[in-house]
Amino acid sequence: MLFFDILSLFQNYEFFKDSRIGDSKIFKYSDLLKVMNKYKNICSIIPIGLSIEKRKIFKIKWGIGKNKIFIWSQMHGNETTGTKSMFDLFHFFLLKKNCDLVQFLKKNLTLSFIPMLNPDGSEIFQRRNAINIDLNRDAICLQSPEIQILFQEIEKDKPHILFNLHDQRSIYNVGHKSFNPAILSFLSPSISMDKNAYSISRKKSMGVINFIAKEIHKILPNIGSIGRFSDELYPTATGDRLQKLGYPCVLIESGNYPKDLKKKIIRKYSVLSVLSGIYFISFQGKNLEKNYKSYFDIPENKNILLDKIYRKVQIRKNKNKFFVDIGLMNFEKLDIMKKNISIFTKIVDIGDLSHFFAYEESIVRGKKFYGEKGESFPKIGDIENFKIF
Repeated sequence: MLFFDILSLFQNYEFFKDSRIGDSKIFKYSDLLKVMNKYKNICSIIPIGLSIEKRKIFKIKWGIGKNKIFIWSQMHGNETTGTKSMFDLFHFFLLKKNCDLVQFLKKNLTLSFIPMLNPDGSEIFQRRNAINIDLNRDAICLQSPEIQILFQEIEKDKPHILFNLHDQRSIYNVGHKSFNPAILSFLSPSISMDKNAYSISRKKSMGVINFIAKEIHKILPNIGSIGRFSDELYPTATGDRLQKLGYPCVLIESGNYPKDLKKKIIRKYSVLSVLSGIYFISFQGKNLEKNYKSYFDIPENKNILLDKIYRKVQIRKNKNKFFVDIGLMNFEKLDIMKKNISIFTKIVDIGDLSHFFAYEESIVRGKKFYGEKGESFPKIGDIENFKIF
């Protein structure tokens, strides 16, 4: 078995990432067409269908091995980290095509990748497709042409395992005792309402996730960790449906890190998680379910993070004083004219937020709230145009 040195890969990431892909969270169809062309000499690039607005959906194939892996990204158009990290992986294959690790992977696996399942949503930095269907909730009706293409290609390729790449919101913490944002989160989707039902497909994806998590733990920073996403059954979700159909499915959520709003740091962890997974599959072969029970050693995500909290703010109503915490979240909006993303912050909670953590906290201890128009108390949904002094 070839030695896998994730620490060395982590330290050398800047040398093999695809630097043509910028730091913007926007990754549009036109960006995809430019980036893909670089890899036509090491991959086959195949049009496999059209989106609702008639944009081509592509499949990229690399490797000649018997272990077949199928990966897709940007089924949510505004979740771009997985796409960018996969092109970092192909750039690694291109630059290091003669190194032992790349030769080993190429010989032992065939990798199929749909880099942009939702090109219409990606064009306008939107989660849903052109008719506002969430592709990740269309796995039973299969109304969207994009999700039809995904299922058709999986049925044609009959892969041994699937990787479903997403971005995760900044609300998830690992554990509940301290500020510990989820840098990456993993899920082996459920197959029934009985959470103790473990099909062979689910055991296999659990085994792969267990290996990835152990490798990533070797390179974690001082703040942040790896979480396990809720295994609540979503019958219409893509991963749940495909896993129930017998395809082991690994869901990877690219999470968040303090002050890494463009996910430059997260992108590094994302590509190394995929690389760890495909390496494990390449040498482990069909016995992927080995040590699957250790999957449950990964702590569950807790929805207890806010982007900002002001603690112990004095607010006033009818001459009465109250002391509250004010919690805020960042929201993104595509500025089509400027071709960038603007971020605005809104109040999402008011009261006792002692069980929440935040990326940014201010303990103001009795300082007074002054709204934009002189209001003495905040409202849910207000933009952060207030002052506290």
